[in-house]
Amino acid sequence: MSNEIFVHIPFRRLGGVKNKFLELGLSVELYFSAQDLEDHAPQKIKEELAPMVKAGLSFTLHAPFMDLNPGSVDPAIRKITLHRWLQLLPLVEYLQARCVVVHPGFDHWRYGALIEEWTEVAVQSLLDITDHYPPSVLVAVENIFDRDPWVLKNLLERVNHPRVGHCFDVGHFLLFAKTDLDTWFHALGPHLLELHLHDNRGDRDTHMGIGRGIAPWDKIFYLVEATGKKPLMVVEAHTEEDALVSLEYLKKRFHTQE
Repeated sequence: MSNEIFVHIPFRRLGGVKNKFLELGLSVELYFSAQDLEDHAPQKIKEELAPMVKAGLSFTLHAPFMDLNPGSVDPAIRKITLHRWLQLLPLVEYLQARCVVVHPGFDHWRYGALIEEWTEVAVQSLLDITDHYPPSVLVAVENIFDRDPWVLKNLLERVNHPRVGHCFDVGHFLLFAKTDLDTWFHALGPHLLELHLHDNRGDRDTHMGIGRGIAPWDKIFYLVEATGKKPLMVVEAHTEEDALVSLEYLKKRFHTQE
């Protein structure tokens, strides 16, 4: 297990908490929406992030995802998806980002009868974006509406690239998965690159602090450790209080340093 902990923050909210990140020396996962990338030129974003870079903070990035789909059967949707992901390239390079998290855009209600067509296109999209990003950058595909691990497993096996893998989102698993954790990790554990750590009560995607919902954290971390992987750990809480609760939990569990 990696001892480095990242904290997720949307770029639009960074201004209000940037000093807190600097004060605590927290590594950062920055989420950029499409609107962020429309409203702010790369140079302006770099100027905003310069104090954090100067302080030596580590970064991962979360790509835009709303209305995007790398496996879309509509070529125009795939084109704009790749365009949005490529808009991150100057920031990936400037921040020396460790990983870029992307959403797969798959759900069984729309693509249940088109799994093969979706997978074929999504494979090419992931290979395209990985070829454009620097060779040190990982690309992690996050579970969203996935009922089971098989679509993502098939996708990652067909991509078959050492820098492309899985971001396991605990909260999304609680809400949408219809399988058990053992089955999930048996299928996707070999591809694990990153963890999105947040909790909920199984009814809404509330992004609560670790231990405040129904997630079986001991079981989750046992299965993560059993993979032999060292995934990046990202606290994805929606409030400062929940983020601090999660950080405290992780520091106690993994004996990480301030």
